[in-house]
Amino acid sequence: MRVSDHHVHNASSDVVWYPEARLAVVHYTAGATLTLDDAKLLSGALAGWVGDGARPFGVLADAKGLKATNADYRASIGDWFKHHREAYIALVNMGPVIRIVVDMFRIATGVSLKAFSNEADARAWLRSAGIGA
Repeated sequence: MRVSDHHVHNASSDVVWYPEARLAVVHYTAGATLTLDDAKLLSGALAGWVGDGARPFGVLADAKGLKATNADYRASIGDWFKHHREAYIALVNMGPVIRIVVDMFRIATGVSLKAFSNEADARAWLRSAGIGA
């Protein structure tokens, strides 16, 4: 795992934080199945970047090629976002399995989350929520 002030990376995930926009952009390695380590990478980075949770922030995730998430990932990242409902999550390029997982995640966490067919629409939605996408 590599970590810098605004970038974290492991074998499955690459996350870049844009502090002025309060936006994290996530890309996944093709064929990846996300695990607890990936949940810890994302939630740990976000916790440091977003601060006390008083201000909205966004996550723009490109799920192209993402294969699956395991139960530990879903439990851990779901718990983190249940405590950070100021998040706005926009997803693009989801396959059918990930689409189902994402819908269950949205229902379980209560986080504002939408799927989009393209990045431009996802960024427009984030901007409408006050996230400088």
